[in-house]
Amino acid sequence: MRTIIFLFLSVFLIACGSNVQRHATGLEHEQKIVIIADVLVGNSITVAAINNHIINGKDLTPYATGVTGAADAADENRQILIIKLDKGSHRLSIKSPTGTVLYTKEIYLADGQVRTIRL
Repeated sequence: MRTIIFLFLSVFLIACGSNVQRHATGLEHEQKIVIIADVLVGNSITVAAINNHIINGKDLTPYATGVTGAADAADENRQILIIKLDKGSHRLSIKSPTGTVLYTKEIYLADGQVRTIRL
């Protein structure tokens, strides 16, 4: 009987000493800049690691309805560019194809913040 109890306690203690597994889930906090303008294609943008990038049609995001299906009719026919960035301070500059500065500003993004810029 002592042998059976000893074996049971040995197996129990070994099982309790195994690795603890943790799995955490949560919301994804992405920082984004959303740029909305009548014409973005052909303009150049500089922000973070993106240096003087010429915006083309593939960079644009198709228009989608907002939260709970509420659409903004003013943005429906405009071009939208979404850029994901790290949190912190970023210098954003947008220039026309002729080199004219359309927008330049130092922008700070907090954790999970989305900034919308309308040109």
